[in-house]
Amino acid sequence: MARAFADHLASARERFVSTAARPLAFVLLVLGVLAVATGWIFASPPGSAPDDDYHLVSAWCPRPIESSCQTTMVEGQVNVLVPETVSHAQCEAFHPETSHACVKKYSDDTLFPSYRYDDGQYPPGFYHFHHLLTGHNVESSVWHMRAANVAILLILLGAIIGLSRREVRTSVALAALIAWTPMGLYFIASNNPSSWAITGVFCYGAALYAALHAQGWRRWTLLGVAGLSALLCYECRGDASFYVFVASLGILILQARRRHLPEIGVATVLSAIGVWLMLGSGQASNVSHTSDATVALQDRIDIAVMNVRYLPDYFAGFLGLYSGPGWRDTPLPGYTTILGLLVLGAVLFYGARTVSLRKALAAFMVFGAMAGIPLLIATPTAFPNLGGYHSRYALPLLGTWLMIWVTSAVKKPSPTKGQFTFFVVFLSVAQAVAMHTTIARYVRGLLWIPHIGWIAPGNLNGDIQWWWADMPLSPMVLWGLASLGYTLALVSAIYLLRHRQVEAPASSTPNEEEETA
Repeated sequence: MARAFADHLASARERFVSTAARPLAFVLLVLGVLAVATGWIFASPPGSAPDDDYHLVSAWCPRPIESSCQTTMVEGQVNVLVPETVSHAQCEAFHPETSHACVKKYSDDTLFPSYRYDDGQYPPGFYHFHHLLTGHNVESSVWHMRAANVAILLILLGAIIGLSRREVRTSVALAALIAWTPMGLYFIASNNPSSWAITGVFCYGAALYAALHAQGWRRWTLLGVAGLSALLCYECRGDASFYVFVASLGILILQARRRHLPEIGVATVLSAIGVWLMLGSGQASNVSHTSDATVALQDRIDIAVMNVRYLPDYFAGFLGLYSGPGWRDTPLPGYTTILGLLVLGAVLFYGARTVSLRKALAAFMVFGAMAGIPLLIATPTAFPNLGGYHSRYALPLLGTWLMIWVTSAVKKPSPTKGQFTFFVVFLSVAQAVAMHTTIARYVRGLLWIPHIGWIAPGNLNGDIQWWWADMPLSPMVLWGLASLGYTLALVSAIYLLRHRQVEAPASSTPNEEEETA
């Protein structure tokens, strides 16, 4: 009798898992992703990302400026006329103790001349797209732009994950999660061109990698997604265009075989376009013009050595060290970076469970670009040293490198429940603390504590000096819902991926026959 009852309970549990648990987990995943996306969209005000005075003005007045904005001459230089709340949106920059309340003395109705606009330094597509979302209300326009950037990511990444095989899906999700928590999430939901660079480079590499594992219509659809992702790279930054070439090289070295001629052909064309666009970009011209020979050879050598020694700190900037939100003027608590580094280190060892020659070469190629490009560029007179070359410029490659590194390892036995628990807790805390600090910095300003440094007040609702005019949620409620959403999304994703691994073994494909250990 007891045996029959136990069998009945086991059968009921299996029916629940197969009919209700997975749909429920998927719903929680979607709600969690929307919650955390909303949190980062509204965590910081207009003008809060690096050089946002330049990027927002360029969105209001894309090239040619004569047809998009009124212009005026100021001291012999052409200025564009934009709302004061655009040109002065960064009024609190470099003052962590100051909230965004300083913007209240400016008006959306008053135009102000600005010389900070794109005159060929950046590709035009990013600014022209966001110009479509500009309106009279600057705050509304800004969060509409951010929401559009997030929507682009969710559409592309959702298509890749939905069309991919199980092992690819796991590698893509794991790489994105590690690479983007917390700074990637901040920049993706910003008005900075780095948003498209991070989204485009990663989704291009992920779609190409997934296409190499797919067959039939899924294969061609994924190549189409790769093309759209490359287009994002072409239209945001010159270096992002070059990263298409780097990602192609890494992914093709890892997985391409003779039967993958379509993928090789598409990647070759898209890479050639990216290199061509990079060489003709304003950013490349600036670097070549400023890197003159007036700096003594010994000085260059000294700075090169200094940059190599600083490289670990530069990489830690991916997780917020010396490169926190805002204009790098919002220092995150040290344990945010520590927790992120612990997770990154664990994933490094996790991926090392299976290392083939192809995987080692592919990972070395992408890592070499991630380290070598900053070391090459960050020299006088273009930059004083590596500290002046923001970590966010190389951040787009981190996700691709991680995706390459964890491939094959996901086919091995999965981590234990205890390891998953640490994974969820560490990432959830890092994300929650980073968002809390960001909101506090702009709502009321950070507090300077002698011998400790800048800290965020615990209660975000305690002294609200600035907040979004049309936001129905208080800062504390927004942060709480977003933090809870991140954890729910993370747990739901792990459940869905693990459950599929247990329920259905991977279907074999021709790609696996040449795997080497």
